[in-house]
Amino acid sequence: MVQVTVLTSFAVLAATAWASIPALSGYSVVWSEDFNGASGDPVSNANWDQMVRSRFKNDNNEEQEYVGTSDVAHLSGDGQLYIIPKKQAAGYFTSARLSSKATFHCPIGKALVIQAEIRVPDFTNAPAQYAGLWPAFWTLGQSIRVAGGNGWPKCGEFDILEVATTLTNKNQGTLHYEWTNGQHRSSSNQIIYSGGDYHTWAIKIDRRNSDWTQQTLTWYRDGTAFHTVTGGQINDFSVWELLAYKSHFVILNMAVGGNFSGPPTSNTLGGFDSSMRVRYVAAYESN
Repeated sequence: MVQVTVLTSFAVLAATAWASIPALSGYSVVWSEDFNGASGDPVSNANWDQMVRSRFKNDNNEEQEYVGTSDVAHLSGDGQLYIIPKKQAAGYFTSARLSSKATFHCPIGKALVIQAEIRVPDFTNAPAQYAGLWPAFWTLGQSIRVAGGNGWPKCGEFDILEVATTLTNKNQGTLHYEWTNGQHRSSSNQIIYSGGDYHTWAIKIDRRNSDWTQQTLTWYRDGTAFHTVTGGQINDFSVWELLAYKSHFVILNMAVGGNFSGPPTSNTLGGFDSSMRVRYVAAYESN
């Protein structure tokens, strides 16, 4: 059953162009990206790393080729980022995966919100033209980028927005963490969502309770909570410390094919109609 809790301090933007970074009552912006710039410009290389990876070296049985070019990730000219999967003549797809250079850490006694406003293709009733598309807004623990640091899933992964035709009109919010008996541990919940319009998606790390077992990770759509994990549910302080106390970085990507989304077919379309569109990404810290 989906947990429904309304967080009224979250701002929900109207679907207008050139959206500014919204204020959250009781919070201050500590980092933001508004994607303002000329149409066709690449994303800021001061803020983002764009992955380059062969389709033969992918994880999760994904089939896309990540390329570092602006045809698959560029500014719209009206304050958005477009991530556009492109179907190549040989039948495979090129696409983009962007990782923030900035990292985000929730200090003791504070709450940290990582939020974005995003539109993905309309997956209602699993249309054939979007089979295999896998847009996502997520984070990984910074330790995965550090030599000698924690690999996946011990570094922690927060899947905030993750949609595919295989989910049947739903978004899935998931925490991935730790290994137990050769299997990685996870906690997830789904909320009704098919895409085709803009919504704000967020995760809040809340360390304001001095008892770590009462501290929380909470997933939101438009300010309404749909999944919560507590320190007590993790039941291991060393694991909770890695998840809630250490830095994370943001990832925006459009995968094609894989264990989560299933493979693309001859009907799967590339191009703008299949794009993921992002109006802003921001991190907020409680005052």
